[in-house]
Amino acid sequence: MIQKSVPSRRLSKKSQMNKRARSRLLSVPVLYLWFAVLSGCQPEVVSIQDDLTAYMDQARLWAATEAKINNAIASVRKDQFVHDDFVLETMRPAVGIAREYVVELERYEPQSPALVQVHQGYIESWRAHEFALVSVVDAVERQDYIQLSRANDELLEAQRSVSDVLAALARLLREAGLTPDTPTGRPLEPPSQGFSIDPSS
Repeated sequence: MIQKSVPSRRLSKKSQMNKRARSRLLSVPVLYLWFAVLSGCQPEVVSIQDDLTAYMDQARLWAATEAKINNAIASVRKDQFVHDDFVLETMRPAVGIAREYVVELERYEPQSPALVQVHQGYIESWRAHEFALVSVVDAVERQDYIQLSRANDELLEAQRSVSDVLAALARLLREAGLTPDTPTGRPLEPPSQGFSIDPSS
C-alpha cells in the first residue's frame, strides 16, 4: 500500500505542476488581450488646439443664423417697438429661429473641458435670447408695455452674456496660440455678422 501511494502522490504533484504551467501560459495571452481591449476602449484625446479650430470652423456656419436673429432685434429696436404689427411679423420668425438654433448648439459636443464650459455658456446665452424674444412677442400681443420694457431688458442682458462668452472664447484662443491674427494657413475669425469675437478681450 505504501509503495502504491508514493507514485500516485508523485503523479498528482506532476499533474499539479503541469496545470500551473498551463495556466501561466494561458494567462499571458489573456493578459495581452485584456490590455488590447482596454486600450481600444480609451477615448481618443483631442488637443485643445484641434478642438478650438473645429469649433471656430463650426462657428462660421452658425454666423448666418445668428445674423438673422440679431437683424430682427436691430430692426425692432430701430422702430423703437412702436408699430405692433411690424414687431410681431419681425419677432415671431426670430423666436422659431432662436429655438432651432439652441437645439443645434446643444447637438455640438466639444471635447476639451475648457471649451465644454464656454460652449455651455453660449447655449445658455442663446436660450436667454429665445425666452426674451418670446416675452417680447407675448407683451406686444397683449399690449402690455411694462412687460415689453422688461423683455427688452432681458434681451439686452442675453446679448451681453453672448459678448461675455465670446470674450472667454477669445481668451482660450489666445492661450492656445490660435488668436485670429496667428498665421495658421486660414483665418480663424468668423464673419462679423452674427458670431464674432474680439481678440483683445
